[in-house]
Amino acid sequence: MIITFLGVGEAFGQFANTSILVDGKILLDCGPHTLLQLRKLEQDLKEIKLVFLSHFHGDHTLGLPALLLASREENREEIMKIIGPSGLRDKIADLLELSYEKSFEDLHFELETLEIPDLNGCTKYGDYELEFAQTAHLIECYSIAISKNGRKLTYTSDGSPTEDTVSIAKNSDILIAEAYCEGFSGHSSAVEAAELAFRSHSKSLALVHIYRNKKVKEELEKAKRIFKNSFLPTDSLTVTI
Repeated sequence: MIITFLGVGEAFGQFANTSILVDGKILLDCGPHTLLQLRKLEQDLKEIKLVFLSHFHGDHTLGLPALLLASREENREEIMKIIGPSGLRDKIADLLELSYEKSFEDLHFELETLEIPDLNGCTKYGDYELEFAQTAHLIECYSIAISKNGRKLTYTSDGSPTEDTVSIAKNSDILIAEAYCEGFSGHSSAVEAAELAFRSHSKSLALVHIYRNKKVKEELEKAKRIFKNSFLPTDSLTVTI
C-alpha cells in the first residue's frame, strides 16, 4: 500500500489538517486543506473511490463539499462511496447546503453513504478489508484499519484509544495515531499512541495531530521511550508498506 500524508496537523495549527490518502483511492478524513493538498500532488480526483470520515468535527469534514463539487466540475461519473458515523447522509447534505447552497442532485454523480454502526465493525471494498472501532472522543468517532495482500494500516483519528482500537490495530505495518496532548479530555497523546503501538504489536508509529504549542521533537522522544519505531511524518510525505 502507498500511503500519502496529505496533512498531519490539528484543527488550529500551522500544518494542513490530518488527512491520509491510500493507494490514490481511499481518502481518510477531509478537512479544509485536503483539496489543496490533493491539487499540490496533482491527484486525479476521479481515482478517489472511497472517503472515510472519522467524525464530524470541522477539521475532518469541512473540505468535503469542495472535494465533491470539484469532482463534479471534472465530470466525474463514477460512484463515490463515503463511510462515516451516524447521520452521515444528512450531515453531508447540510455541508453542501451551508457551503455552496448545493444538494446531492447538483453533483451529477452518485454518492453511496454507509454508516459505521450498520457495518458490524467491518466491511470489504474491492481487495481491501476495512475494520472500525470507536474511540473515546468528544463526539462519535472511529478508527479504521485497512488490510490488503497481507499489509495493514491503522488510522486512529481523534480520541483516546479503546480496547476495540487495540484489537483492530493488531499487527499493523503502520499505525497512524493522534498524539494531541496529555490531559485533554477526548484526546490521545504521544505516550498513549506509543502504548497503543506497543500493545497492538504494530511495526511502526506515525504521530499526527499534535497540539500546536507542543515541541514535536520532545513528543517524539516520549513516544520512542515506549515504542522505538516512532516517527513524525510531514505534509505530503509518501511511504510504502
